[in-house]
Amino acid sequence: MEQQKRKSRRRGTELEDALLTAAWQQLHDLGYQKLTIEGIAAAAGTTKTVLYRRWPKKAQIVVAAFKRFGPKVDIATPNTGDLRTDLLTLLSSPVVAFSSLGQETIQGLISEQIGESMDKIFAAVNSNNMIRQSIDKILTSAAARGEVNPDTVTERMKNLPTLLFINELLTHGTLTKATVAEIVDTILMPLYQINGKS
Repeated sequence: MEQQKRKSRRRGTELEDALLTAAWQQLHDLGYQKLTIEGIAAAAGTTKTVLYRRWPKKAQIVVAAFKRFGPKVDIATPNTGDLRTDLLTLLSSPVVAFSSLGQETIQGLISEQIGESMDKIFAAVNSNNMIRQSIDKILTSAAARGEVNPDTVTERMKNLPTLLFINELLTHGTLTKATVAEIVDTILMPLYQINGKS
């Protein structure tokens, strides 16, 4: 009992570390569906009220734990000198992260947020998001090499990779390298390349 009281008095970074560690461990032990706020709080030696003050929803603490403990995603814009390789490299960069979360967790996160966030999700497609920024740079470099005619590439075409990315997560709950290759080879390359040349 004394140890429980001592743990409950933790503050700031120490308490946050304990909560995120517990959430990450419980996620891997139980899976997203069986993960509960009560279970995370108990594993961290505190109360669910303390946890709710920081993360009002289960999805929020899972995302926070992933940011702390999950693999880091490098979204740096590739410049390999080849349009296809650049697209594959860019769009494959989050695959390891999604694999570490697993399909059940991704679908759980999506279903928990879907009702109130769909407008934000699709607003992100048409904003200056990280994927879109990289696509702009990749297409600019490809145009300089003569692979792309910039006059034929519309805003919708530039937003398409982000939309396809989101669609894959909403539909299948994951992203694989095979899926990325299919998207690049059957949709993006024919769309962007001059006269669809290979």
